[in-house]
Amino acid sequence: MPTFALMGRVIVIGAGMAGLVAADALVADGVDVLVVEARDRVGGRVWSRRELFDAGQHAEGGAEFVNADHVEVLALAARFGIATEPARPTRGSVTIDAGGRVAPFEAWDDALRGQLSADLARWHDALLALSADIDPDDPVADPRARELDERDAASFVAELGLSPLARVVVGRDLRTEHMVPPDELSLLHVAWMVARERQCRAVASDGWEAFRLAGGNDGIARGLADGLGHRLRLATTVQRITTLERNGRADVVEIATVTTGGDANSTSVERADAVVVTVPIPVLARIDIEPALPADLFEISYGVGAKISVQIARRVWRDLGRNGSAISDRAHGELWETTVAQTGDAGIITALMSSHDGAALASLPDAGQRVVAEIERAFPGSAGLAGARTTTDWTNDGYALGTYAAFAPGQLTRLWPLLRRPHGRIVLAGEHTDAFAGFMEGAVRSGRRAASHVLDLLT
Repeated sequence: MPTFALMGRVIVIGAGMAGLVAADALVADGVDVLVVEARDRVGGRVWSRRELFDAGQHAEGGAEFVNADHVEVLALAARFGIATEPARPTRGSVTIDAGGRVAPFEAWDDALRGQLSADLARWHDALLALSADIDPDDPVADPRARELDERDAASFVAELGLSPLARVVVGRDLRTEHMVPPDELSLLHVAWMVARERQCRAVASDGWEAFRLAGGNDGIARGLADGLGHRLRLATTVQRITTLERNGRADVVEIATVTTGGDANSTSVERADAVVVTVPIPVLARIDIEPALPADLFEISYGVGAKISVQIARRVWRDLGRNGSAISDRAHGELWETTVAQTGDAGIITALMSSHDGAALASLPDAGQRVVAEIERAFPGSAGLAGARTTTDWTNDGYALGTYAAFAPGQLTRLWPLLRRPHGRIVLAGEHTDAFAGFMEGAVRSGRRAASHVLDLLT
């Protein structure tokens, strides 16, 4: 704890990774902090689902992978004594489910006389060329930025003249990475993320999506929350943010909240010298803000979709020589094993139900059983061994309203500066404001940056 006097009061809205890190940094600098969170848990879109699964296993309902260059996340994991574990299987084939046929990648490629692997290599080379001059830390700086931003990713794929099966694989890859269909995705956003991956692989050739955190990714969030103690208020929804004048200057922020619990709700009004807002932009749009933030901010696009995770009593995919991953042209999207490094006979297969068809499937009452049937198609023998399952539907989660930022054509060059600068006494944070957009690393970095902006406002 700091030994110097408190230097102001700050309210942090949201106890996801960005909000917790911002609060942690501000407390360390002697600031009086209150964190309000609408959920009854911390972590936000980092949510390790362990409540139903046997043998101490868990699956990630939200953010899952840690890259080798995620230095902030890895540092926090070390701080709280959380080990990393391998995220990817070391052997076995990827399964492709297309046109009603299910087979290993190699079988498809052999049947097509190597055309699939050749087309995917051509796709990879085209992405590298596209992203060659993009700075992953400042994607809008490239002279081509506006031109690329105005184009959608689908037009780029179409130009390559890929074979039908390659288009299935590429289309699913884009939907998995960004959670929107290619025609709704800025080509600059795609180039930016490829540049981000290229920089990661320069750190470690196999460092992209290399790790998970042992025991669950939300261990960091719980560790940060424990350190905040009484400064954290859960089940508290913000209804209004108002900037007031004091001594002729607009330098006081007032928030109105509702806290749920027990048999009644309680309302309160809190005042602070600054507010850090970490909630996703679609959620922020539901809060009454005066004076209003720039209207353009609320145009930002988010991915849609869900995860359904199913525990299978025996990892039958290994018996089949498969690695638990399956790419499909069907609505359930993509499957993978989320328990690669977890012990026990059982394993958990997660369906990442991306884009509009996946989101629609996830909303059905029998979505879990439908996913079990799809796992059975990919890995015969699984259905009879299927047990507990969890559904994490971010599209219909009122505190998320989407997965993560997926800039539509024309948005990135226009919105990037607005997302990263303070708006009076309101400072934005969250993965959508950072060069590591879509990752826990982006959320953590944005929290630190927001804390720095707040200190500038207070001094």
